[in-house]
Amino acid sequence: MTQAPRITLSGLTFTGEGQQPAGVSFGPELNVLWGASNTGKSFTVKTVDFMLGGGSALPDIAERDGYNQAWLNLTLPKSGDVTFMRALAGGAFELLPGSVFEADPKRKDRRKLSGKHNAAKPDNMSQFLLNELGLSARSIAQDSYGKKRSLSFRDLVRYCLIDETAIQSETSPVESGQVIGITEEHSVLKLMLTGQDDSAVVTVTDRKTFRTSTTAKIEVIDELLKSVNDELEADFPDAEGLEEQSAKLEQSWAEAQNEAQAAQESIREKLQVKNRLAREIFQATQRQGEIQLNFGRFEQLEDVYASDIKRLESIEEAGFLLSLSGDQPCPLCGASPDDQAHSHGMDDIKRARAGANAEISKIKKQRSELQFTIQNMNNEGLQLGRSLKELEDELQLIETDLSRMAPSASASKKRLDEVLEVRDRVKRGLDLLQQRASLTERKEALAKAKPLTKADKPILGAPGTVMDDFAQTVSKVLTEWQFPGQRRVSFDEGAYDLRIDGKLRRDNGKGVRAVTHSAFKVALLMFCRERNLPHPGFIILDTPLLTYRDPLKNKKDGALSADEQALRNTSLKDFFFEHLAEVAKVGQIIVVENVDLPTNLSSVARVETFTGDPSTGRFGLFPQRTN
Repeated sequence: MTQAPRITLSGLTFTGEGQQPAGVSFGPELNVLWGASNTGKSFTVKTVDFMLGGGSALPDIAERDGYNQAWLNLTLPKSGDVTFMRALAGGAFELLPGSVFEADPKRKDRRKLSGKHNAAKPDNMSQFLLNELGLSARSIAQDSYGKKRSLSFRDLVRYCLIDETAIQSETSPVESGQVIGITEEHSVLKLMLTGQDDSAVVTVTDRKTFRTSTTAKIEVIDELLKSVNDELEADFPDAEGLEEQSAKLEQSWAEAQNEAQAAQESIREKLQVKNRLAREIFQATQRQGEIQLNFGRFEQLEDVYASDIKRLESIEEAGFLLSLSGDQPCPLCGASPDDQAHSHGMDDIKRARAGANAEISKIKKQRSELQFTIQNMNNEGLQLGRSLKELEDELQLIETDLSRMAPSASASKKRLDEVLEVRDRVKRGLDLLQQRASLTERKEALAKAKPLTKADKPILGAPGTVMDDFAQTVSKVLTEWQFPGQRRVSFDEGAYDLRIDGKLRRDNGKGVRAVTHSAFKVALLMFCRERNLPHPGFIILDTPLLTYRDPLKNKKDGALSADEQALRNTSLKDFFFEHLAEVAKVGQIIVVENVDLPTNLSSVARVETFTGDPSTGRFGLFPQRTN
């Protein structure tokens, strides 16, 4: 049977005038983007989402300064290798054939695609990708009465791109957490699990049910509105000024972040200089010791040379005196030199004198060379002494600077934390304002709605038997990962979420929720690929192994709960990657993680590492700034 069409991501690149292109490549199967915090891993996920039609602005991080375009390379079922280009400021897309990260304005095969979904037109990103997957003209139900809208590619993104926030949320993996839109989200899951959309659903209702339902919904919305208004009144009395305050805080946060980074960079540079000075002082001190040791040896050698010269001079002098007495009458018999039969060894004496003189000359030359060497070493010692004094003085200045800079760096970090805390609080207020506006809009829409004439409500959502089959696939995934417990999985219709060994998935710690959310999405990919059902064909999981975090290094995520600790004590991490490597043969998987990876992972996955260390490997998504 022919496999359902799928999309494969092959690369993401950032460009800007005068900037070195920065990005990351992906293989067609299992990919792992791993490394230190704040190196661009989550920014990569956000940008992929942005390049797949996401409307949220990208984080304005300092590292992206100078870059103004992003290029996403994909392999599509019909068009083959293509590239989407989009300005980091947002707006429309540009589609180019092939895998590129630069475009010739004269190319005639360039195509503009709107970022806004419109089922009536083909010139938008959503419709283009849906057409590639064979899902154009599909409809999903918007509410329980069968009101419909066209399927958007963004409806599918929830099931193939799971960011760090969603993966550990208590919300069902099917839902966004917004009350409005739950029916749409359930309908999309039904489409993926059955291949059937809601185009055949007839929008029906009766007046009594309509009024009761509408009244109940309005009451629920009123309760939610009251809760939101109470929180706004209690915590945000100046709610109308939150937008302006948020803009100022973003600027303050950016300034505080730059200030903290600059302070840390200055201290890092000083520490590097201090380490260098310490090494040079050690080397100079070691050389001084060697010179002192050599001085002692050379003094002994000087004494040996002097002693040898005196001894050889004595030999030469004795030979000279003996040679003078060679032409005299014999002191024993009185015979004249002419009558003597032999010379008493005069030739030997002459040879001894010549040898002594030659040896004296040789030793004197060696002695002169030794004295020259001693003088050079003495000069080197004096120079080392001066250099050591300069190095020690410089080291003292560096240590003084470090002592002076430490409080400033701490103050910068404290200010950054304070601004971040206030910014998060303001963000919560803005979220409440947005929620209030959304609820108010929904309430107004319900108040204006008119009952239709049909008597029967449609049955929406996937059948229970299908959900049970899917739950068993999740169970198989958890078994492959060696998730602790019996791995008995069922689907709870009320929570619209999994029950694992009788416990709702959301009732676990965030680390366990991250793993089980990942299992849901991996199982969905498997379920769809095995049954030739619609699925984009890739998934991205951001920090699925949160439970393996170090609580001391990740204080924002809190201490491990009991169920997280129990999971952390298992080898699930190893089985997790082994299984994903097998699943990735039928659908691309990209895992973003910062916990320690299995040692043999590179044999089954493409691993890209961001070290966060300028001296080791790749620093991060973007090149390290040098100024």
